[in-house]
Amino acid sequence: MAFPFIQIRQKRWTRLQQLLIQAEKKKLSSFSKAEIIELSVLYRQAATDLAAAKTQGLPDDLIRFLNDLVGRSYHYIYRTKKTTLRQLGYFITTEFPDLFRQNWPVILFSLIILFVGWLAGFLGYQAEPEFMKKILPNEFTKNILQGYLKKTWFNDPLVSRPYISSFIMYNNIRVAIQAFGGGMLLGILTCWAVLFNGFILGVLSAVFLKHGHLLSFWAMILPHGVIELTAISLSAAAGLLLTRAILFPGDLSRSDALKISGVKAVKLLSGTVIMLVVAGLIEGFFSTISTKLIPESFRLLFATVTGILLWLYFKPRPIQNKSCLFK
Repeated sequence: MAFPFIQIRQKRWTRLQQLLIQAEKKKLSSFSKAEIIELSVLYRQAATDLAAAKTQGLPDDLIRFLNDLVGRSYHYIYRTKKTTLRQLGYFITTEFPDLFRQNWPVILFSLIILFVGWLAGFLGYQAEPEFMKKILPNEFTKNILQGYLKKTWFNDPLVSRPYISSFIMYNNIRVAIQAFGGGMLLGILTCWAVLFNGFILGVLSAVFLKHGHLLSFWAMILPHGVIELTAISLSAAAGLLLTRAILFPGDLSRSDALKISGVKAVKLLSGTVIMLVVAGLIEGFFSTISTKLIPESFRLLFATVTGILLWLYFKPRPIQNKSCLFK
């Protein structure tokens, strides 16, 4: 039983050993980009082989060999080093959008949950406004609407805007972390966090529609909301990656599946935090500035441009030879 298992995989194990010997003698700085990609791919394959060998009860010698191979590879793939601006730039420009593209089905699922929440709030308020007021306090929607109608929503002094922006960032990042952490609880809290945020947005949409100000509502929300809502959905997707690893580990043990998915999930969350900081700055210093200074037409144009830029950032692109060291 062990012989066919070894025969199929022997060639790539040998190649991984050769790369490790090169790394031990000449350091990773001697590697080409293609070799770094190859090392990363072979490491993940060896980790999968190790899990399969344990599951199939293959000889201890083979398991020890693979343990050693994976352990030595891990040192180079996830070695500890200070984060530099170059690494941060690589993460923002390459790794984060790559993670988005790799995990788009889970992200799409999160966006669907957000939309379902919005639809439930929007249609629910129109059908049963009194019932909705019990779920979402009437004072909440009333204060927001009156703040807009009385033009008091946009009267915050300039000196207070850094505080407002910081508070917005803190609140949004807190929601994102909750959505992410809920993934360890089988995704129930994750889905609820996204669903409820969509629900609130739906109710507010219906309230503003009722009073004839729906376009104004979206002009207030979308300039920052395009990024913010995408980021919240991404944080939920990161949590659902953990849920998937727990419920459907495949050939791996749950702990191994969690380790692999956990790396991707944490990186996705890190990217969403950056997005939420940007969204908070836009909301604090643009979205909440008086409509006398920034008309609704310009707000909607700004939101459209933001959406296009976001699409260009995440859109599929040709595969290139690039470093996968931190994947």
